Amino acid sequence: MNTDSYKEDIMKFKRDKIVSTAVVLTLILTITIAWCEDVLTPISIYDKENLLQISIEDVGKYHGDICLCLIAGFRATQLAISQLWKDEIPKREDFKIISAFPGQGSQDAFEFITRVKTRGDFKLELPEGTDIVNISKNNWVFIITRKSTGLPRKTSGLLRGEQIKIWLKEEVFPEGLKQYFDLRKKVKFEKTATPEEKEAFKSAVKKLKQRFVSWPADRLFDFKKERRR
Repeated sequence: MNTDSYKEDIMKFKRDKIVSTAVVLTLILTITIAWCEDVLTPISIYDKENLLQISIEDVGKYHGDICLCLIAGFRATQLAISQLWKDEIPKREDFKIISAFPGQGSQDAFEFITRVKTRGDFKLELPEGTDIVNISKNNWVFIITRKSTGLPRKTSGLLRGEQIKIWLKEEVFPEGLKQYFDLRKKVKFEKTATPEEKEAFKSAVKKLKQRFVSWPADRLFDFKKERRR
């Protein structure tokens, strides 16, 4: 056997394997980036006569960072528009939003995109026993109304608009919903978490953020369309 030839063949095989692996990884990365960009496509919305294109980065600058609840608010708004406005471009003044989540991120997302808080068209309704410290699955609920689809009530003159109720699926949480919120409470508020628990929470947040950004809306949320009474 020619030893030199054998060594050259081994070297060539290793080089080809490295190149092939690099190509596959590049392809996966390209597909992932393209998918995330598609999921987080900017929201088109009218502010009076001005057409705006609002990206997740724009909302992040307004809030201060791109946190989990901010992404949830952005994605919930995208879903509501796709279901209530279909192919139409909505107007800011056409939104009314009720949120069960006490975090500032989702509220800032709704405000920056639609200006509902400025107009008085936003309401925070927390489930009993919950607050910014004690969050449960019932907090991840948003009700978004398209006001222009409503008809005047004969008695009160109020509008009944078409609306969508959106809530986060439990399977989104990688280690289980209750475990995540227990860790969140210990790390962020009680300050009693062990180093291991801090690391577990950090890892859970990272996984959640990846899912919030990359999962399609029907995997991230459940929803129900109805007419506001």
